[in-house]
Amino acid sequence: MSKVQTKKKPFFKKIGFWILIVILIIIGASIGGKGGNSAKNSSNNSISSSKSSNLLSLANFDKINLSSTNGDSKANVRKLFGKKESSTSSSTIENIKTELLTWSNVDNGDIGSNITINFDNDHAVSKSISGLKVKREKKISLSDFEAIQNGQTKDEIKKKFGNPNGYTITNISGHTSEMWDYTSDIKGELGANFNISFTNDQVSGKAQYEMK
Repeated sequence: MSKVQTKKKPFFKKIGFWILIVILIIIGASIGGKGGNSAKNSSNNSISSSKSSNLLSLANFDKINLSSTNGDSKANVRKLFGKKESSTSSSTIENIKTELLTWSNVDNGDIGSNITINFDNDHAVSKSISGLKVKREKKISLSDFEAIQNGQTKDEIKKKFGNPNGYTITNISGHTSEMWDYTSDIKGELGANFNISFTNDQVSGKAQYEMK
């Protein structure tokens, strides 16, 4: 009796073979996706770590407490700014040691921007920040400056001219005075600028240089 031979299917026509291929593709895609995410996360971490935060900012400047009795100390200000000052000067008159500390390169500041703090017996009594970048919708003219009147509020000035490029604030014996400096987008000669003084949050004086 002759044997009946059964013809075998080629391996690539077997269902099991294709199921195995599909499984391998799914596994490969999963591994590849994780690898891609890892690379992406690594890239993001690299970008984040490369960013540096400049603590010499207007926001931190505003945090400095001024008072001849309980104003912030030099140590507190250095901690707030994250580094020591760029320059110092000092003098002593009638048992009051006055120190002037300056930090350079303010965040969002022009070249030459700085923050200066004046200390009396290690208490901050005045502070100034200069060189802040401000873009205005239009240039400020001499006629605009001349229209400023004593008694106007800081909000009124800011609404008309925008933010100043610098601030100087002083607190001596509980009396606080403030001055705003405007140096950008000013009509006039090179270096034209003006400042406005405030007492009790109202205009009390003004001065200008080379405006037109």
